Amino acid sequence: MREINTPRVNSWLKKLVLKTIVPQLKNQIGVDPADEFMLDMGQRKLVWRAIQRGLIFGLSGQADKKIDSLKACQKRGLWLYFGEGQLGDALMDLAPRTLLTENGFRLDLLTDQNLAKVFKNDPWFGSVSDNASSFAPSAYDFAIVLSHKRRSIECKRKYFENLPWVSIHEGFAGPNFDRAGFATQRLADLLDLTLSPEEFSRHANQKLRTLMTGNDSCSRSRKITNAITLCIGGVDPLRTYSAWPSVISELLDHGMKEFVLVGSNNGIEMAELINRAFHSKAVIHDFVDKCTIAQSHDLIAATRLVISADGGLLHLAATTTTPIVAIFSSNIRPEWRLKAEPASTFLWSPSLDVNAIHPKKIAEKVCNFLNKINEDSK
Repeated sequence: MREINTPRVNSWLKKLVLKTIVPQLKNQIGVDPADEFMLDMGQRKLVWRAIQRGLIFGLSGQADKKIDSLKACQKRGLWLYFGEGQLGDALMDLAPRTLLTENGFRLDLLTDQNLAKVFKNDPWFGSVSDNASSFAPSAYDFAIVLSHKRRSIECKRKYFENLPWVSIHEGFAGPNFDRAGFATQRLADLLDLTLSPEEFSRHANQKLRTLMTGNDSCSRSRKITNAITLCIGGVDPLRTYSAWPSVISELLDHGMKEFVLVGSNNGIEMAELINRAFHSKAVIHDFVDKCTIAQSHDLIAATRLVISADGGLLHLAATTTTPIVAIFSSNIRPEWRLKAEPASTFLWSPSLDVNAIHPKKIAEKVCNFLNKINEDSK
């Protein structure tokens, strides 16, 4: 494609791109600078992406059903959460459901199977399912979808074609941003509400109340209240911390001798390494690849403190009251992931790789944070 250098055309193209990389909200939220993102990605690529997504949305048959306010809507809504199947993203995107329920709305949730299990006991959703046939379109006044992307609106187009709907991200597909803050501000805009900083933080705070009963409960969690939880494993190598044995060694030197390991199957190798290295030196409760998300939530909630790199388990920990020591790479603003509650602190890598953070610094942060918590509780 030949570059078009006409000033008017270039100006139009830049405006087209900016609509997709700058949040279209009444109040600003945390987001990386658009100009830097455009420079990194290249305007040509972003133009093509904006045009393609605009065409997909235009051809979806849903443009004329989209509404831009919830003020005139009746109070029954169906949240169709598709497009981001990751636990952390879901906890952030769905955080401000409390803003709707506190304003008299009744909400149900249709999402994929794994997330439906996570939110099945949620007090702010009525019915939660991964089966579209569980929800009659006639029972709802509007739907909520995540964005204009194909994978977000496909369920809406297929099963709830004629239902009015609102979009959280709309056409935004830009740089790193505060997901929970974005969703909170968007819903406030749709309700024409101005939130105080305290109200905004409360609704943007990640929340989850999993009711553990019967066989779902990790009964051992009641016996490990003084342990430190380590969230091990990960998908992205740059966001997967690999020096956990050294962290444990440092913490042992500070008198901490009991640890809980949680994670999925990508953490099994590390868990085995830790068990071999410390079976005679520390009490290791290994639950890696042995728990459901709900059980991991139960374990984290029971322990003294959790250490985790940025990922799904960090966000799960943020829905408990357990203090958090979080590990972030340099391209993520910690305040975009962790709000005021629960008590938390963080270490920020000097590079994109979280492994640039020395284990000694993590141990020192843990000790200092626990000392502060103890002092504050006196």
